Formats: sequence, C-alpha cells, structure tokens
Amino acid sequence: MASTVADKVFRVFCIATADTKLEELLFLSDSVQSNLDKFHNNISASTKVEVTIVDVSANKKEKKGEDEILSSYYGTDNQQQVSSENILPNDRGEAIAVMSKALELFLKKNLDNQILAGAIGLGGSGGTSLISHALKSLPLGIPKLIVSTLASGNTSHYIGTSDLILIPSVVDICGINSISQVVYSNAVAAVAGMVVGRISGFKDVTSTVTKTPTIGITMNGVTTICVNFVKEKLDKQGFETLIFHATGLGGRAMEDLVTSGFIQGVLDITTTEVADCLVGGIMACDSSRFDRIMEKKISAMRTTIDENKRGATFIADKLNKSSSSSKICICLPGRGISF
Repeated sequence: MASTVADKVFRVFCIATADTKLEELLFLSDSVQSNLDKFHNNISASTKVEVTIVDVSANKKEKKGEDEILSSYYGTDNQQQVSSENILPNDRGEAIAVMSKALELFLKKNLDNQILAGAIGLGGSGGTSLISHALKSLPLGIPKLIVSTLASGNTSHYIGTSDLILIPSVVDICGINSISQVVYSNAVAAVAGMVVGRISGFKDVTSTVTKTPTIGITMNGVTTICVNFVKEKLDKQGFETLIFHATGLGGRAMEDLVTSGFIQGVLDITTTEVADCLVGGIMACDSSRFDRIMEKKISAMRTTIDENKRGATFIADKLNKSSSSSKICICLPGRGISF
C-alpha cells in the first residue's frame, strides 16, 4: 500500500467456486459490503472500499467469471484468448492446482497495484485447498480469512506459517440456513473490521523492516530461562526480539521472516525440531531447515549419543555450506545442552 490512502479505491475480494457455492458467495459479498458501509465513518471520506466477487470454479463446463483469473496465470490481458473451457485440464486435481496458482497471481497483481485490501473465501475440501494456497502467499498483515469445513482438523497444511485465519463452518457449505448465516455473518464482520482497521491505522508491517534490528530466537519450555535471559540483554541494547516456539512450524515461520527481510539476525537456541525430523516426532522441521538462514547470510538437545551426533552433523553440514562462515558463531551453554 502507498503512504497515503486519500482518493484511493481498495477492494476486498470474496472468493469461492460459483458453480457450487454461488448462493453463499453472493451472501458473503453483500454482507461484507454492508459491514464496510457501517464502518465507513472510521476511514477517510475520499477513500472507498469496494467488494469484488472472484469465481474460482475449476469445472470446465461452468464458465462464469474465471477468465480474468486465468489471464493472470497465462500472462495475457486478452480474456478472449483465455477461458476455462480451453485452458483448464480435464483432471479435477490438476484443474484445481491451475486455478489456485492463477488466483495467487491475480491477488499478487492487485496487491502490487495497491488495490487489495483483504480477502475472504469459503469452501469445502477442494475449495479450501484451492483458496488457502493463494491466500497464505499474501504478506503478513493483509486481512485474509476462509470459512471452511476443514477448520477444526489439522490445518497446518492450509495455513503454513502465514497469518491466514480459518473459521469452522460448523455445518456443510450448502445454502444459507440459521447456522451458516451466523457463521458467515461473524466471518464477514471480522474481515471487514480488519480491513477498515488496517486502512484507518494504515500501519504497513513492511514499513518497519530495517528500522530496528530484529533478532529471531527459537524457544520451548526447557530453554525458556535461557531465552528470556538473552532476550532481556538484547532488548536493553535496542534490538527487537521475535520468539518462535520450536514446534516445527515455529522454525519455518522464523525462516520465512528471514527470507522476507523482517529478521536480520538469528539465535537458534532451540534445535529440537531437528531431532524430531531425524528420529521421529510430532514437532519436526523439514530437510530445508537452516538453508534460508544460510542463503540470507544471517548468523545463526535430550536424545541418545548417536542421535546427538546425527543432529550435530545435520547442523554442521548446513553451516559448513554457508558462504558467510565469518558471520556464524556456535555457542554451547556452559551448564549443559539439550538437543
């Protein structure tokens, strides 16, 4: 977003598969606009926030409004050359993947053009997979929410390390009824409030990058005392510290922020995610752990003896491959180490 919102027209995108969720999509759109109108006194009179319906139907036989989305995917502004009938694959899974990537590029284009103010979607299993992939690619702080039938299960695949919000639909997404109306109404009120709050406050998280040196630190219950001690020292020296719970996703979230430029230094005090990765566990990192820290050239346990050696070798191999070894320091706690 630009430094001023005066005389701007922002858009909130309401996203669903219109071939199966048209009634719900229209209800969502109307409700978002109604809530935005109620909140309008909180933003500049010269600033407009409009609602745009985005149809991401992956069914070739149902051709409604997908052409603009697919044009983003195929890199053309000529919608006459692009349509779901002659572009989408016959296989449903492949068609969903194409439409999901197309939606991601469409949203990015609107973000780059300083139009995107927020996005809300709804879907079952296919719709959630399609929409979430695109929404979680949006920057931190952009309001993004999905009403989903899958929101009460294991949602890590859909959210990743983003700030995407999932709201359980409670009932299946099949028409408007006394239950779904309450759920949808709460969801649209939430996204409308976030959009207006972001525009009126206009605090873009990217504007804080590099103003204060930021250090990412990994932590769990065992390392809390150590991390708190280090955090206090760094805070007094003027650093901002971001603490990440070493749950598998915590390490990934930290590395995502390293890649995005939010974090300028790393204290990887809690490397237990590596142990879970190597010997089995529910809080495991993946094989890319430490790679992005090394790529950004940012400096950067209780198991059996053999497992400790394997974990140490994993970390050492990553550090030895770094092109900025002079910026890396390995510190071992004087009173013991837990891997």
